[in-house]
Amino acid sequence: MPRSLSEEDPCPGRIVADAGGAFAVGAVGGSVFHFIKGVRDSPSGARFTGGAQALRMNAPRVGGSFAVWGGLFSAFNCAAAYARQKDDPWNSIAAGAAAAGLLSVRQGLRAAAKSAASGAALLALVEGMGILANRAQAAQAQRNRPQVHNPTLAAAIAAQRNLPQVDDPILSAAVTNRVVVHDPDLVDAEANRLHDADQNLPPVDDPAIAAQ
Repeated sequence: MPRSLSEEDPCPGRIVADAGGAFAVGAVGGSVFHFIKGVRDSPSGARFTGGAQALRMNAPRVGGSFAVWGGLFSAFNCAAAYARQKDDPWNSIAAGAAAAGLLSVRQGLRAAAKSAASGAALLALVEGMGILANRAQAAQAQRNRPQVHNPTLAAAIAAQRNLPQVDDPILSAAVTNRVVVHDPDLVDAEANRLHDADQNLPPVDDPAIAAQ
């Protein structure tokens, strides 16, 4: 979903923050990985020393690689956002492709193109998972909304849509909260018609009713 540029941190500071965060992630992850690898590769009696030495030699390098990736990605993302004047998943996908391609350009154009495609695919997967998670969260929040027993608002909606008014408070609450009623005693032709029309509600003109 597109986001306004004002919702994000200013880009110069955002690039530095992303690079620093990526360095921290790479340094911590690289420290754990290379310490365990150093312990396993060291002879008995010197495992801890070997692990510490492997950590000291490799963790800064891994952290630096992550920082370069994070900084380039954030810079390309900011450039795309300001060029298009909106912040959406396409900016992240393009930034992932550009950063991966630029980091591999010394290996040749074919390698850079492959890396760019891989970066775009990875960011598309990440953005897709984020969109699905947001939709699931929104659907869960919609299901957990409390019912408001307001037959007056339901009657106003019915009158505005030229639909029969429903006096049942349970059905009125369902109309107000856009919830499908599964009670067989309430679901009839009029209730279904009212519920279907409620999916595209126009604004209520009465301020007193709209305030409720």
